[in-house]
Parts: sequence; C-alpha cells; structure tokens
Amino acid sequence: MKIDEFKKFVRNNPHLINYVKDKKMTWQQFYEIYDLYGESDKIWDDFKDNVTTTTTNSNFINTIKEIFGLVKGIDLNSVQKALTSLDKAIEAFKGFNSDNTSTTAYEERPKNKFFED
Repeated sequence: MKIDEFKKFVRNNPHLINYVKDKKMTWQQFYEIYDLYGESDKIWDDFKDNVTTTTTNSNFINTIKEIFGLVKGIDLNSVQKALTSLDKAIEAFKGFNSDNTSTTAYEERPKNKFFED
C-alpha cells in the first residue's frame, strides 16, 4: 500500500510535478526517496521551497513584462482617431436609419373574414 500513500503525498505536494515536467527528476526517483526516507524527512524541503517560489515569481514577472510591453506599444493618438471615426460612423448610421422609417401602421385583417366574404 506504499504506492497509494505516495500518490496521496504527491497530491498534497503538487510542486513535485514541475520537477518531472522539467525532466530534473522521475516519478521512480521520487518514489525511491519516499520509500527510503518517508514523507516527513528534511530531504523534501529542498524540493518544496525551490520550485514554488521560483516558478510563481518568474510567472508573475513575465506576465507583468508582457502587459507593459503591450501598453508601451499603444499609440494613444491613433486610438483617439479611431474612436472619433467610429463615433462618426455610428452617427451616420443613425441618420440613415431614422430617415427610412415609414409611418404607415399595419392593420390586422379580421380573423373571421376570408376572401373578402
């Protein structure tokens, strides 16, 4: 039943998955360490602290860099011109739409009258 305990240990420590994905360790190597030392040994501290802080910080920093890169590339004058032309197009469309409306009302035919009886 050690395998079930190891699976539970991995579920409680998902940061170990990053080591396997990065091909720094294999599940076999982790299982052997788990089998020899157990889950409460100090050897796991090396794996826990390193990956979580580094991965989280680098992902956050990369995301911030991407956002600033996108904002830096925006020309506000061109955005303003585009919004102005869009506003003019909407106003023109409203003008076309209001000129073509007809005022004739639809008169419903009586329900009991067929073929002009």
